[in-house]
Amino acid sequence: MADELDENTGSEQSIVVPHKKKILILLLPIFLVVGSVVGVYFSGLTDSFLGVGQEDKASSDEESAAVPAAKGVFYEVPEILVNLAAKAGQKPVYFKIKVVLEMENTADVAYAEKMQPRITDSLQFYLREMRLEEVQGSMGTYRLKEEILNRLTKILAPAKVNDVLFKEILIQ
Repeated sequence: MADELDENTGSEQSIVVPHKKKILILLLPIFLVVGSVVGVYFSGLTDSFLGVGQEDKASSDEESAAVPAAKGVFYEVPEILVNLAAKAGQKPVYFKIKVVLEMENTADVAYAEKMQPRITDSLQFYLREMRLEEVQGSMGTYRLKEEILNRLTKILAPAKVNDVLFKEILIQ
């Protein structure tokens, strides 16, 4: 009778495999294969096999060859020294600035040289009305740059001013 129980128990154990183990045995290899494929794809190893990298590189080389190098011509505005607007009883604050204009071509620079008295007048007029608080900090410098660019774009209307570059800013 003990032999019969051992045979029944042993036979039941070998025949009956839990349902969760069957699913695990079937799905584990699938997850490993899918995970490996995804890992290889995101690591960039498949680009050389599929030729994706060569097409992107060739198109970027063509684009960089099609875009010419930046042709900036620079015009240096004479330095401007003004005293900033001060409150009553406050000692004067002097502001010195050297500006360089980036323009499209030499014809625009020649026009800017002709208009140099107007440029100087406009910049002095604007800078004299500024207060020290308006000039300080990176945001103040950015606003100053944008305002100078707007003013000079209007003054040099047919000519194109691409950018205003500061060579020196001195507050004393």
